[in-house]
Amino acid sequence: MPRFHNKTIDYKLKATDTSGKLVVIDDSSDLQLPSIEKLTDTLKGAGIMGEIDLPTFGQVGSMTFTINNRADNPQYAMLSRPGTINFEVVWVVDVFDSSDVKIGIQQHKAFLTGINKKYDPGKLEVGSGSEGSSEFEVIYFRKVVDGKEALLIDKINYKYVVNGVDFTAGIRAALQ
Repeated sequence: MPRFHNKTIDYKLKATDTSGKLVVIDDSSDLQLPSIEKLTDTLKGAGIMGEIDLPTFGQVGSMTFTINNRADNPQYAMLSRPGTINFEVVWVVDVFDSSDVKIGIQQHKAFLTGINKKYDPGKLEVGSGSEGSSEFEVIYFRKVVDGKEALLIDKINYKYVVNGVDFTAGIRAALQ
């Protein structure tokens, strides 16, 4: 059954405040979820035509989560603090099912743990939003679609799981 995912309908962002409680963060204009880039090394030599930028199995480079906001407020200043911050992002996309010509929705959730590495309150201009942003180094990223875990990257506990398959279990076992 062909399903086409069209666009994001809406989202909600929550983050832990200074007491550790998850609170809604208002006024975000958009979010950039982490890009997953593998660590690589260039392989070249006899028997290879040119070069191969070969990813190191199970190793993930820096992952950044970015929150862009229309106006600076005390919530964004709170997110600039040192230490880890937990995030929960929930968004809904509309889905078109061409087999029975039906339009529905699909829920996505992301759970992230990050450390603030940049806080930009934005610029001041009469009659304009400040357009600030905050960036976080992500050490834990979990994505759930319609209640089913699709992706888990836990850098501290050495886990890389895609749709239930733990690709780093063998590495963890070999290192014990």
